[in-house]
Amino acid sequence: MNKVAIIILNWNNYKDTTECLQSVDKLDYKDFCVFLVDNHSQDHSFRKLKEDYEHRQYNMAIMFIQSTENLGFAGGNNLAIKQAYDQGYSYFWLLNNDTVVLPDSLIYLVEEMDTDPNTGMAGSKIYYYGTRTIWFAGGKINTFTGRARHPGIGESDCGQYDVRREVDYITGCSLLVRREVIDSVGLMKKKYFLYFEEAEWNLRARNGGWKMIYRPESVIFHKVSISTGGEKKQAPFVAFYEIRNAYWMIKETQQNRIKICVSFLYKYYQALRKIMDIYRFKQDKKIIRIKYIIKGLLN
Repeated sequence: MNKVAIIILNWNNYKDTTECLQSVDKLDYKDFCVFLVDNHSQDHSFRKLKEDYEHRQYNMAIMFIQSTENLGFAGGNNLAIKQAYDQGYSYFWLLNNDTVVLPDSLIYLVEEMDTDPNTGMAGSKIYYYGTRTIWFAGGKINTFTGRARHPGIGESDCGQYDVRREVDYITGCSLLVRREVIDSVGLMKKKYFLYFEEAEWNLRARNGGWKMIYRPESVIFHKVSISTGGEKKQAPFVAFYEIRNAYWMIKETQQNRIKICVSFLYKYYQALRKIMDIYRFKQDKKIIRIKYIIKGLLN
């Protein structure tokens, strides 16, 4: 069996991280270690998580890593990947702390890696938490606009996405990556901080000849966007990262100047839509939201 490093980030969220760990502890695939990174929490959640482990509430091995600052999604995951890489792990499973996994979730992802050496990243079918409604069944990226989307999102699962297939990208919510991908294209870029960091990583890997494979047999449940206020009420700063990072992703992964030009123009269209949505949906903190949108345009 190949050793798997399961990498989970915690940021001020003891309850969800605990539920995630409890589900991971029941995995059928046993050759793994959890690398739990705390992204500079201020709510004592990291201390409580360590106390739970010390009181033998889990049967699995957990390595605790505490960052002295909030490194964002990319930086926090990279911190753990580097340690696990140095310890000789073959595969690295990035898993959101607001997910719950099924016992066989990891088996199918590892099977994909073991079967096809050209698969660089593999991902799960992801439901909204507590439902059979699809959140992710393989990702698509428009390399002109930088728009990333999940075909089938919001649909009830009737088996319409039950076929293994190659996709544009695997979401960082549940992403298994092999060691050789890191050797060839490196880690995620810390400067993205939040949003599009794993999409850019996927595109970089694809440019390097690796395949991204969606495995529908691997199923997990996701409490979507907990750390940023949820899908319907996102924090104002989200707009900044969405506008800036989508453009950065295209600029840094595409050689076609037309694509880069279109993506530059698209971010202005995206900004206008976001400003209209502030008033259309009567969002709070209007001035703050507009400032973040403008900041995204200028970066």
